[in-house]
Amino acid sequence: MRHPRLPLTPLVVCAAILAAGYLGFNAIHYVTHNYRVHQDEARLRAEIAALERDQEQLTAVRDYLKSDEYVEDIARRVLGLVRPGETLVIVSSSAPAAAEPTPDAEPTAGGAWWKDLYIADGPLPTPTPLAPLPPS
Repeated sequence: MRHPRLPLTPLVVCAAILAAGYLGFNAIHYVTHNYRVHQDEARLRAEIAALERDQEQLTAVRDYLKSDEYVEDIARRVLGLVRPGETLVIVSSSAPAAAEPTPDAEPTAGGAWWKDLYIADGPLPTPTPLAPLPPS
């Protein structure tokens, strides 16, 4: 009894179609994955640049808060202190004072609360050293 012979050509064509489909699927998967990786890389680079800008601003704020200019400003404005020989003058105005930000005020977009406190519309003032106080 002889077994019937299957034609080899349809089997080879089916195997070639399956191999081409598998290779095509893998190529498309690789291209889309590569595209997503490049998008993620660009997004992360932009985020790193924004964080570096924030770090520079925070460093400037830290340096300002350590400066003698800031200490003198707080001593004069908040505590009402004056240097020896100076006279404190309080000027009252009929115009309403500018509203101070309240602790429960809405933060700026992005949630950088320190920007609301220390970053004005312009650059930070350059700290200048104070003349030493005369000995008492």
